[in-house]
Amino acid sequence: MGAETLPQRLERILGDALRHAGALESALQRESAALSSRDLDGMDAAVAEKQERVRQLEALTQEQTQLLTREGYSADAQGMERCLRDWDEDEILHPLWQRLTQIMHHCRQLNQVNGGVVETARRRVDQAIHILRSGGDTRTELYDPRGRTFSTASSQSITKA
Repeated sequence: MGAETLPQRLERILGDALRHAGALESALQRESAALSSRDLDGMDAAVAEKQERVRQLEALTQEQTQLLTREGYSADAQGMERCLRDWDEDEILHPLWQRLTQIMHHCRQLNQVNGGVVETARRRVDQAIHILRSGGDTRTELYDPRGRTFSTASSQSITKA
């Protein structure tokens, strides 16, 4: 069996990436559900799956980058688009690439939402710990004109609340 042509190799890379991206998307959705229901075992399983899929996607991205640069294309979205214009005469690869970018965009959105949920929960825990340790001295987080957060302290006994 001969060596893969550029289109064959790209089709294999994109197909594998689509499979892993779809599994990543599912893991992020399971992570979201686990966060909502506070299911620690479910969250652990989703995070482990997410990490494995990201590792696989990184390896495929590295392979794609090496292929593009070896063929004289830039290792970015524009380079990939140019490569597809040059090599995808049968319009097989471009739909795969478009679907992959759509799924990865959705994965970024899901990950940002999940990260926001985790950060909000972390802040609540930090505030509860702070109240318990300080005897009720609470912090109020505000935003300055540049959008950065800062804390103000107000002393309020937990028994006064």
